[in-house]
Amino acid sequence: MKKIEFLHWWTAKGEVAAFNLVREALDNAGVHILGLPVPGGGGDTAMSILQARAIAGTPPDLVQLEGPSIQSWAALGFLHQLDKVAANGNWQENLLPIARDVNQYQGHYVAIPITVHRLNWMWINRKVLRTYGLAIPTTWDELIDVFARLKKQGVEPLALGKEQWQIALLFENLAFGYGGADYYQRAFINMDPKALNSQITYDILARFRAISQLVKPGMSHMRWDEGTQLLIEGERAFQISGDWVLGELLAGKVSIPDAIGCYPTPSKQTGFIYNMDSFALFDSPRTHPETTKIVSQTLSSPAFLKAFNQVKGSIPARKDITLDGFNRCSVKAKADMLTASQTGQLIPSIVDSMAVSPLVQQATSSEILRFFNDDNMKPEDFILHLQNIPRGG
Repeated sequence: MKKIEFLHWWTAKGEVAAFNLVREALDNAGVHILGLPVPGGGGDTAMSILQARAIAGTPPDLVQLEGPSIQSWAALGFLHQLDKVAANGNWQENLLPIARDVNQYQGHYVAIPITVHRLNWMWINRKVLRTYGLAIPTTWDELIDVFARLKKQGVEPLALGKEQWQIALLFENLAFGYGGADYYQRAFINMDPKALNSQITYDILARFRAISQLVKPGMSHMRWDEGTQLLIEGERAFQISGDWVLGELLAGKVSIPDAIGCYPTPSKQTGFIYNMDSFALFDSPRTHPETTKIVSQTLSSPAFLKAFNQVKGSIPARKDITLDGFNRCSVKAKADMLTASQTGQLIPSIVDSMAVSPLVQQATSSEILRFFNDDNMKPEDFILHLQNIPRGG
């Protein structure tokens, strides 16, 4: 049996369940995975390991990649072209539009589109809210008010760890939901000075500061999946995070939506922030053409993608895969994604590897973390720091 190394950062229960489907599908095709799971929900550690191994000339064979990093690795000549498999699978016709460009470089497919994740989800333990007679919030001001009321009752409102990516994702949800997609695109992707210095930004930062002051005293260095467990147990009332939470709930046999409700985070319109997982085949001593063909055909097949996304909590990157048998939250996510694509409210995530270069992503997330942690940092300083981030053309 052929063997390949697969570098990824899926270590939570729901992620491991999804990874096991990858292993099973390739085993059945005659390829055995030597898994290289790297802890760290945002994937930063995994990418550092990938860089070190690539420089040393020993990259893994198969790698989980996201967004602009796919083009970066392709430009350096590391990735196999997958045009034949793409043509056989009619990717150009069957992929969701947002999945086409990100998986190509100079007109060639260089990565296998796997998932679309929704990042603007608000997961709620509805039993906790009922216990204290609180309604499900529909605006950010209502949400902050509910947080404050829970705190007065001695209940920690939000499952949020101290990791930079978790805090930056909270900010992204707030900025997108409060300001809208057009504002978010101009202010935080294009860094347009007029949008960034607008009153909307100051309003967003005031609410972000209010949230930080409510939740910081009860925060710990918990991973996102540990936060989900606290949500399930009623130790937290809310979690604002992507639909990988759904995969964790399903792996834990938590009924959806009876125990935990899934609601879009408050937004002016039906918006959708996304990131996507792709698998890229790197040139290594083990990746012979036949192995590459088997792996890419197996992992891009509609049957595999349907089974994988059902477990992962995400949406398949192909539009020709029905969601029969998927849970209610995933069906809602796809409907909202289609609506958002028609109204201009479909936006790639900045803080989760989709909208900007890794350098800009890290610098932006770092400033968000600083503002969250430092009550003395002024909004105008935050804005100035973002404007000074090199954009790299």
